Amino acid sequence: MGSNSQSEVPLHEQDRSVLILPSEPLSASRPANNPPPASSTQLAEAQQAPTTRSPANGDQSSSTRGRRTTHSNVFNLLTLTELRKAAWAHIYYRGIQAGDAAISTRRVPTWKEFDALMIRRHRYIAVDPRDNRTLGWVACFHPYPQWSHLYRDDELCSWKDPLNGRQGKIAEIQIMVAEAERRRGVGTFLLTSIVTSLEADSRYSVVQANLFEDDKVACRLFEKCRFEKVAKRTCAVRMLDGPRKGEWRHLITVEYELTPMHELAMQRQQQQQQQQQSNSAEPPTAIDTTVDPNALLKRPRLE
Repeated sequence: MGSNSQSEVPLHEQDRSVLILPSEPLSASRPANNPPPASSTQLAEAQQAPTTRSPANGDQSSSTRGRRTTHSNVFNLLTLTELRKAAWAHIYYRGIQAGDAAISTRRVPTWKEFDALMIRRHRYIAVDPRDNRTLGWVACFHPYPQWSHLYRDDELCSWKDPLNGRQGKIAEIQIMVAEAERRRGVGTFLLTSIVTSLEADSRYSVVQANLFEDDKVACRLFEKCRFEKVAKRTCAVRMLDGPRKGEWRHLITVEYELTPMHELAMQRQQQQQQQQQSNSAEPPTAIDTTVDPNALLKRPRLE
């Protein structure tokens, strides 16, 4: 075979710009047009002139590389279903390896267990609109299984608080973001999305989350989304494995009280009115179209 080592390099390791703009080196059948030798006067003027970089050189390639690596902060929100269970499991496993997302660093629940625990109506994933790549997921569950009879959707459990129009149920949030997609606003996007989804559900009044006290990143995220710290439990859980196996850790509970239903209805009405006003044009000025027949073609009277 040939001795050229470049042909043995896989396609994904080569420079893909060659596929778009292939280079055309000068061959013997196509000689280059050599310019005439410059005079001494031209050389002196060239030395005095300021040097400029052509944008077609390396600067353009570096800027192009910078644009390619720039991440967009626009995400799409989709429902987390079984079709995304492979991406969900991968993000879950990589998320717990740091030891701040769960009491285990290698035990991932099966999709069947996750699907049975999490509320199907309120679980989402964030995907990149360019390549449909899963960036993170968020879900919620009922934190108190002994109160499961209060979460049935029948007429017997249709009581609502007269003050806020909600049934007083609690949902606990679990959120994870892919390691390579952090610091892009994915967590804020997912957290605000599920809070908005729960606000539209009159069954729930409070959203909560339990965090490790030393997980500063998660604490800042929930604080940014207006969650308030309501409780702290010392030595609440014990790590099952990992580098901190057997260590008792403190937990803090943060909560977010959902907006009353009547206030949400008023906000929707105001938004609809603003949209109608912005979309509709102003009515034309009323013009009196009444015509007096005696004034038509009437010549002025001369005195």
